[in-house]
Amino acid sequence: MAKKAQENDGDGNYGAMDEFTLFALENGSDDIHLTARIDGESGTATETAENICAKVTSALDSCGMRILNERVFGTLDFYQSYTRIRKKHHNFTQSPFSYIQGMPVHGHGLCGIQIHAVKPVSDENPRVFYDKKHPSGSVWRKKDITYVYIAGVHGLQRILRNGCRSRGGQAVSMFDTMKRLLASQSIDFRNVVRTWIYLEDILEWYDVFNTVRTERFRSFGLIPRSAGESSSGPVYLPASTGIGGRNPAGAFCCGDALAVSGPVRVSVLPGMLQPSAYSYGSAFSRGVCIEEEQYRQVFVSGTAAIDTSGRSLYPQNAEAQIRKTLEIVEEFIGQKGAKFKDIRSATVYLKKAEDLSIYEKLAGRLGLMDLPAVFVVAEICRDELLFEMDALAVVD
Repeated sequence: MAKKAQENDGDGNYGAMDEFTLFALENGSDDIHLTARIDGESGTATETAENICAKVTSALDSCGMRILNERVFGTLDFYQSYTRIRKKHHNFTQSPFSYIQGMPVHGHGLCGIQIHAVKPVSDENPRVFYDKKHPSGSVWRKKDITYVYIAGVHGLQRILRNGCRSRGGQAVSMFDTMKRLLASQSIDFRNVVRTWIYLEDILEWYDVFNTVRTERFRSFGLIPRSAGESSSGPVYLPASTGIGGRNPAGAFCCGDALAVSGPVRVSVLPGMLQPSAYSYGSAFSRGVCIEEEQYRQVFVSGTAAIDTSGRSLYPQNAEAQIRKTLEIVEEFIGQKGAKFKDIRSATVYLKKAEDLSIYEKLAGRLGLMDLPAVFVVAEICRDELLFEMDALAVVD
């Protein structure tokens, strides 16, 4: 885990100024996950962003890696400022990124930044690909395995011409754009292992979104069209996070996706403490495991305190919900031999900023104060839920 320090601590972990901590956690020698977690308010938002980008640049230069995917959480009025700041640093210049509204638990501006960086194989590997002139994703090929990230696809990208502004129409547009971008890189949507979806006013139309997602996934071949499909759902659906969040484009929805193809083993992991999300109308898996020769990656979907029947637990009780969610995540990654210490990147969503103190109390008891997580104040998909968490764990 990263430590509070000014320079590399000798283990590839970096601290930063008092206002943030930068975690740098490797997956072997080929790739690394960087998480900038905002810890306080000792500087302005601009100063903090400048310091983070400088530290990230130093970390990447020291290990010779390039950014493959970047996800940024912050207030929308800071988007233009962050865009200008990142352009000053050569590591960020060409790579696409997604920017999601999230209210910081500390101060104003950024909540945090999550980066997946990889070792270049050549000048063109990894590479950025474009939708017209807009950078929309990145491709990385290592040996015979291909990773394709799509960043910041929003619901207005294909429907501006006809002026469609309905929420459902924009959700269709978002998924169809993802499929088109993947096809441009010779990747099928059925290779998608993970999506991150952010919905404006999520509580007002989450059911509509779920209906659209199921229909699009059925049309993409992820869900059988037969009327006799089992109640447990299709054999495969990607892991996913679906959370409240606006975007700079002003669309009702936006999202990121990760697809993987080649000689890897992809398996859906059952949630032993929760039912299949598909059983109550959400077309995603609780989690997905990607097994390569060197390590396993366990992607944990957005997880909250939901029981084995799909009902919300401990309504409006933040402490009980946080404790239960951490229990579920621990059990889930444990299916593949991972522990909390193996988490490379996580996002913690709080409905109320004041509940951070409750999380920190429980995290302190579990030894999780150095979890490489970004903390975001956001709406969750059910009104009674106060806490959600997603994560990526990696084990040899």
